[in-house]
Amino acid sequence: MCGRYERRGDKQKIAEAFYAKGGLDEVDFGEDFDCAPGSIQPVVWMNKEGERALGLMRWGFKLPKKLLFNVRSEGIATANFWKDKFATNRCIVPASSFFEWKDSKKGPKSKYEIKVLDREFFGIAGVWAEWRNPKTQKWEKTFATFTSEPNGIMRQLHDR
Repeated sequence: MCGRYERRGDKQKIAEAFYAKGGLDEVDFGEDFDCAPGSIQPVVWMNKEGERALGLMRWGFKLPKKLLFNVRSEGIATANFWKDKFATNRCIVPASSFFEWKDSKKGPKSKYEIKVLDREFFGIAGVWAEWRNPKTQKWEKTFATFTSEPNGIMRQLHDR
């Protein structure tokens, strides 16, 4: 995934789709047709009571010189920055589609929207942690989404 996704539907539909029971009274959000790194988005996570809950988190871990919003799934269990988060703080990022861009030899990149047919939502795997926002110095829940090598369908799309 290249850094943008779309999320349609209200919190009740998302909670039902991902069997989230907790957090519904604490969160409020609308649809987002251009979810971007750095934005606040709903995430399904396991709360202290051990149930799936819906919560709002910031997309991306802000480091001094970059924003880490994607993590390669290959090697995540052993990578220093990610291994503890992966072991204890996995989450699901509800999405309706995501976007990929293909370089064009004749002008701007082409944007492709990828959806799962016959599904209103799908889940993007993620990890989360409490992270200090460098702008506010406050701790907040923050997440990153997994990426991996493209499968055959995605390679065909890219090779067109």
